[in-house]
Amino acid sequence: MQSVRAGPSPVGSYLPAVALQPRPAVYMGDHGPPYQHMMQLMAPAMNDASPVNQTLTTVTAVSTQAKEEELEPDDEQSVAEDKKLEYVYCGIDWKPFLPTALVSSTVAGAICVFLIQIPIICRATGMREVALYTTFGVLFLITLGCMMYTINADPGLSRRTRNVSHDIEEGLPQRAHKSRQYDHPIRRYDHYCKWVNNVIGLLNHREFILMVGGLIAIALLGVLMDLWVAILLAEEGSLDAEVAVALHLGYSVALLAVAGPIMKIHFGLISRNELAQEWRSNQHYVANNTSKGDNVYVEELSDDEFNEIFDRGEFIYDKNRNPFDHGFARNCLNFWCKPRWPADSSGNF
Repeated sequence: MQSVRAGPSPVGSYLPAVALQPRPAVYMGDHGPPYQHMMQLMAPAMNDASPVNQTLTTVTAVSTQAKEEELEPDDEQSVAEDKKLEYVYCGIDWKPFLPTALVSSTVAGAICVFLIQIPIICRATGMREVALYTTFGVLFLITLGCMMYTINADPGLSRRTRNVSHDIEEGLPQRAHKSRQYDHPIRRYDHYCKWVNNVIGLLNHREFILMVGGLIAIALLGVLMDLWVAILLAEEGSLDAEVAVALHLGYSVALLAVAGPIMKIHFGLISRNELAQEWRSNQHYVANNTSKGDNVYVEELSDDEFNEIFDRGEFIYDKNRNPFDHGFARNCLNFWCKPRWPADSSGNF
């Protein structure tokens, strides 16, 4: 097979070049299992911000000096691989329309629930409509609000200011990275998501997770309601409503199939306080039974050995390599409660 390290990742910057398996006997963490790699499921769902033509800014833990590394230009094979990732149909690249499709499909789903499912269920059960309208209204408003914010928000740009400690000229925070979508590096860079056409970083990461969680809740409730309503409609024989419910059921199942694996992966990342960018670049992973011995950092392996161990799914998360991993409880607390909005917030937590 082609070297995993050669050229851009075939599934974009969100996915790591590591297959995470259930906890092995030599697992080195102590606060939750790694999660199985979702390469096939995630390829159409997430992003394609491959390192091609990007300038990555990295800072070591012992240095505050920024270090920008210009990657090699695309070769013909890299360009061909990148083209495969584009949503090109009938000569049109549909990727820029994905955020609009995400928002409009969510709104259309809400309209279907409010106009068809809720009235039918309340008529059949005697439930008060206001209770269901309020519950689903709040759910859709929170989800759409987080969605619009994630799409339009500043993800956490590092700008040159006199009062900010992470001034570009003075050195970037350790977890900052450069994205080709912005002129300035992003603090606490996680990944680029094509569905919102924005980078997920310090200032919109939590909203992104809330958005995905809201979509999963909408999908799960949608499936349950659609099945229930389908049974009720079968007794009434309302063809128009049956078609609408069938379409909504298909939408709910597809949404759950896309958003479910995303949330599963992010739950693992948050529990380890690991960013998707770090996961993808194997920063915290080691391997055993290698030609160099046990507990060897995977990036120190030769390409052939790297690929062989990668194919066996034997990369192991090493908590000791992640200075930001403080255990499951504190990691989750920091993610949800750590202040992110102060101007001097570096994102190094």
